[in-house]
Amino acid sequence: MEKKQVGEFGYLDYLKKKNILKTVIAFAVVFAVLIAGIIIFKTKTNYMTVLSVVLVLPAAKMAVACYIAVTHKGCDEATHNEVLAEAGKLTSLFDCIVSNSKKPIGVSAVVVTDSCICAYTTEKADKNLFETSVTEFLKADKLNVNVALYDNKEQFLNRIRKMATNFDMDNKHLADKMEWNTKTFLNMCI
Repeated sequence: MEKKQVGEFGYLDYLKKKNILKTVIAFAVVFAVLIAGIIIFKTKTNYMTVLSVVLVLPAAKMAVACYIAVTHKGCDEATHNEVLAEAGKLTSLFDCIVSNSKKPIGVSAVVVTDSCICAYTTEKADKNLFETSVTEFLKADKLNVNVALYDNKEQFLNRIRKMATNFDMDNKHLADKMEWNTKTFLNMCI
């Protein structure tokens, strides 16, 4: 299992495998401690039972992280290639789960510039929740960025084509701002 960073293509698959493995191991430890206590002390009323009950808390936390990852779809290879072709030198991110106060939103692809963040999702997502939560998160970091979520791939590709055409990579200030927007957006991702 090759390690992937948030925003890399294939990150969601990596996250699913990692979280499933961690959850299975965590619950195996819980049951091993419980069974060992019953075998050693010949009764359920012992300190190992208490320990196994306490160990359920981190295991349950891992199960929640696993559930969040499993319920979202990653970006397919064709979309990945199309986005890279259209975005050119703009920052492209893939397989992101954006956290917010209500419900995590999975996005297949995100393209970032100095003044705009455009995302594409194949899932049923609350567009308004995504756009307002990302905008507020960026404003907290003193960034004024337009945010848009698309559920139509052709509209998304047309938008990033226009963004790539209008962006000047030679301007160091704009390139630095694009990098800062990217880092801030990734801080919001699971």
